[in-house]
Amino acid sequence: MELRQIRSFLSIAETLHFGRTAELIHLSQPALSLHIRALEEEVGVRLFERNRRKTTLTAAGSAFRDDAAAALSQLEQAIRRARLAASGKLGPLRIGFVSTVGSEIVPYIVRQFRKSNPEVEFSLRNILTAEQVQMLESGSLDVGFLRMPVGEDSALDVVTVHREPFVLVVPSSHKLAKRKRVRLREVAGENFVMYERTYAPGFHDLMYGIFRDARIAPNVSQTAVEIPMLISLVASGMGITIAPLSVVKHSAASVVACNIVDRIPMSEIGMAFRKGTRAPVVDNFRSFALEKLGRARNSLSADRG
Repeated sequence: MELRQIRSFLSIAETLHFGRTAELIHLSQPALSLHIRALEEEVGVRLFERNRRKTTLTAAGSAFRDDAAAALSQLEQAIRRARLAASGKLGPLRIGFVSTVGSEIVPYIVRQFRKSNPEVEFSLRNILTAEQVQMLESGSLDVGFLRMPVGEDSALDVVTVHREPFVLVVPSSHKLAKRKRVRLREVAGENFVMYERTYAPGFHDLMYGIFRDARIAPNVSQTAVEIPMLISLVASGMGITIAPLSVVKHSAASVVACNIVDRIPMSEIGMAFRKGTRAPVVDNFRSFALEKLGRARNSLSADRG
């Protein structure tokens, strides 16, 4: 039994006219008749009564029509979904992100992607960088938005998608709170709150590299696993810290961000994927995200210029 035979049958069942159906489906009438004859032989019963004046469905034809139409609709839906999946426009997409990109970057790119790919099913989770790396490697996560650097890991494809300056974060009551620009040597001897190394080793080591270059040995009074918590600790008077500028802007805590005069690295967010063969929906999202986030960065740079 072939799909074209079922389509021919359903078309005739609607028009009850072989000649009209042949014109509608762009097929010769003899070929259409062959389709119906072959279908009737496959089913084992007559589906139409036909004479020179009219064509009618038999009782068997009427019964076959309803189920055949439902089966064809379901099969066409299966074909459509298979094509969407092959083109990366359907399927599950598991995305992990650090909390600092959960307010802008991830919502922006997911919203934009969903507009042209409404049948993609998103699973979004706030996951620390080190755990994202493990999950990406094991295949339990498709995309990771994590804090860089993450090290030279050959199993991951990591692309920088966001860069911004680090700032010195102090309580609003701090002696430096009214200063717009500071040098790191001015805070030598201060208590610091720092990121816990276990959860983002590369980022932690980057911070200590900044202090080393400034010839500062920070007195760490408290560690935390997320940067927004560090900001809260600063506000409570536990110490000061270095953090990305956007985190301070989005915080309601009573803190002040001071620009750092020293030449230090930028804060970077990377979008990470497992290398090798990936589901089409993952590659589609990767290409889309890189294009959209690239445009957003270019637009921001132009505005600043």
